[in-house]
Amino acid sequence: MSRLTPSHLTFTRRVVLQGAAALAGGAAMTGPAASQTGGQPLRIGISLSDVPRMWGGPEGGFEGVRFGGYMVFDALINWDMTKADELSRLTPGLAESWRVDPTDKKRWILTLRQGVKFHDGTPFDVEAAIWNLDSVFKQDAPQYHAPRSGLIRSRLSSLASYEKIDDSSIAISTQFVDGAFPFQLAYLWFVSPARLTELGGDWQKFAVNPAGTGPYKVVSVTPRERTELEANGAYWDSKRVPKTPRTVLIPIPDGNARIAALRAGTIDIAETLPPDAIPSLKAAGMAVVQNSYPHIWAWRLNVNPGTPFADVRVRKAANLAIDREGMVQLLSGTAQAAKGNVLAGEPWFGKPGFDIRYDVDAARKLMGEAGYGPARRLAVKVVIASGGGGQMVPMPMNEMMQENLKDVFIDVTFEVVDFTTIINMLRGGTRSDQQRGVHAINIAIPSIEPTAGWTIYDSGLTAPRGNNWGWYNNPAVDQQIKVMREAVDQPAQDAAMARLHELLVDDAAALFVVHDLNPRGLSPRVKGFVQARNWFQDYTPVVVGPAA
Repeated sequence: MSRLTPSHLTFTRRVVLQGAAALAGGAAMTGPAASQTGGQPLRIGISLSDVPRMWGGPEGGFEGVRFGGYMVFDALINWDMTKADELSRLTPGLAESWRVDPTDKKRWILTLRQGVKFHDGTPFDVEAAIWNLDSVFKQDAPQYHAPRSGLIRSRLSSLASYEKIDDSSIAISTQFVDGAFPFQLAYLWFVSPARLTELGGDWQKFAVNPAGTGPYKVVSVTPRERTELEANGAYWDSKRVPKTPRTVLIPIPDGNARIAALRAGTIDIAETLPPDAIPSLKAAGMAVVQNSYPHIWAWRLNVNPGTPFADVRVRKAANLAIDREGMVQLLSGTAQAAKGNVLAGEPWFGKPGFDIRYDVDAARKLMGEAGYGPARRLAVKVVIASGGGGQMVPMPMNEMMQENLKDVFIDVTFEVVDFTTIINMLRGGTRSDQQRGVHAINIAIPSIEPTAGWTIYDSGLTAPRGNNWGWYNNPAVDQQIKVMREAVDQPAQDAAMARLHELLVDDAAALFVVHDLNPRGLSPRVKGFVQARNWFQDYTPVVVGPAA
């Protein structure tokens, strides 16, 4: 493995200091919080460098959504995160039901849940629903805020218009027939109009004093240190009223610092464990839980004309250069080798013709055909994140990739940034001035539904309309995405997705590496946690017992 550069060492020192500060904050919670709330608090060490803003459109990728979205807010359509033995499905949220208008397949009719109140006691109703939609999609609305809107809109790329039907229902129209649109609605969270008005329309103030409808209320937010939540006893879904009265989110971006906090008893759950720490954690009596979920750790590729990865031979060679079984060993078995965007055998895998495997000779042959070899090596620059949701342990993983790719005449240099920065770069796209000369970006790709990890290959969804970062453009893929969107029933959608996956693998649309098993460390005091096969998790069933 190559040595860390000075910039890597500077970064490492910084995150360890941040982790130490967070640990100090976490330790302070062990006494007073328990007595103030009448029970043991649940303290979660998250891998982000800061707590996500609680304004109904969190940054920080899907880990930001996990903690800054579904804990405090609801969407019209939520996720069922109660099962560990099957992939998560959609479930009614603030909309009790949804259906396609039989006279217009681009129009969705949603019946809103009655009797729901925001945390400030004001009602969620049709007017509040329209107000929230305006806050994201209507630029001249007083409540519109461009930075917040940008975090939400990229995940609702199909939405065209919306309207009130009556006092209990709204209609939302899409730009085209889109059977996957309900999945997009799971990324639109609803906030209290009255609370924003109370705060003078200032979204920054709202982010630290929010009101949603979710199972947790925000007690306080201390940037880069903690967010304190309390159970919402009046939550509309009585089965999901949190069993722990107080929950604390503590940002600890360094994995070793999270492990130290768990062992010291200053946190109760550690997100995203460093794999080499798992044996010692188990030996110390900690529980380690993991599960497969819709995730691929990958490099998204810049395929703009004239760039190295515009050549499919180079893309395939890079995929053949990676020793994925060695990567699984590096990760102590906390991952599975990838054959594509989803696991082989799942309904959306299909039958790709390109076999993603470790084959250095085949990779070198392809590189030779593309004009590269010992005398003409290929230099590429890759942006990687220091950590964050789904990033696993990015430094050693990327360094292993770097060594593997050297064997096929590809020399990689890294630019290391924090996770919020890399998400902003993803939204900006590779043609932005900031990213000229960047050939790949290492951000995990969700495959949980047909929108998040699949339409990133839609040529019409480049920046600023969507997350097609590398300007991928394949007419066959565009056509198949259209077929997928027009499939409303599950069997047709599964068949369309399988064909889409075949096309993406055969075109080596990304550098597919491993599927994360998402290990978490739990104190023996933690009971009731069910790790769903989902990027998002439900902490409401968790009970924290007294310290031993």
